[in-house]
Amino acid sequence: MPVPTLWQYNFSNFNEKARWALDFKRVPHVRRSLLPGGPRAMAFSLRGTLPVLDLDGERIVDSTHILAALERRYPDPGLYPGDARERAAALELEEFFDEHAGHELRRAGFYEWLANPRFVSDLLTTGRGPAIRALMRMVLPAAMIYAKRRYRIYPGDAERARAKLTVALDRIVAELGARDYLVGSRFSVADLTAAALLFPLAWPAELQYRYPPPPDWGALKVAAEHPAVEWIRTIYRRHRN
Repeated sequence: MPVPTLWQYNFSNFNEKARWALDFKRVPHVRRSLLPGGPRAMAFSLRGTLPVLDLDGERIVDSTHILAALERRYPDPGLYPGDARERAAALELEEFFDEHAGHELRRAGFYEWLANPRFVSDLLTTGRGPAIRALMRMVLPAAMIYAKRRYRIYPGDAERARAKLTVALDRIVAELGARDYLVGSRFSVADLTAAALLFPLAWPAELQYRYPPPPDWGALKVAAEHPAVEWIRTIYRRHRN
């Protein structure tokens, strides 16, 4: 069978979730890094949704479906707890952070970064050379018009996103209690999902790509200083290598 191929955006938190699962399970794979809005990215869907994993002749879309497929194909080391109740709890938390953290961080973050187009263009072209970076700076104004509509990057939406992020961060603290992990006593899909989707708040040293230094968080400063963010850094230190 061909080596699994991950089609990804270097900068994206949902793509980081898929990368981390592949690395955690030590799955040899090839990464194809695309640019948002580029023809190869848009060929996957009208919305250019990534990550996409080609695995065993199947094309799998969506990070949650990718993790489920990897768990079936490469069960050891496992990301799903063996205990049925713990597994259900971990999968519920995965869905919660997918829907109430990952999308909301993207919306709230890009709203803050609209005032810093140089950072946005450098972030979107992480790992690319100077020519691609220069091109992105040229097309960024038009691209952001589309992105604002698609992701609802508007003041009211950003405010609601920040509130949801606070709820998500508070839930990490509540679920942890005195434990190190969100479910049971070991690293699971719940921890990976929460940490990966919220990594821009923590900017951990273990990130695999050289992202531009984050700008002032603005209205997201409270979220970036939340106690749960230090837990994210700890999870990266322990499990992202």
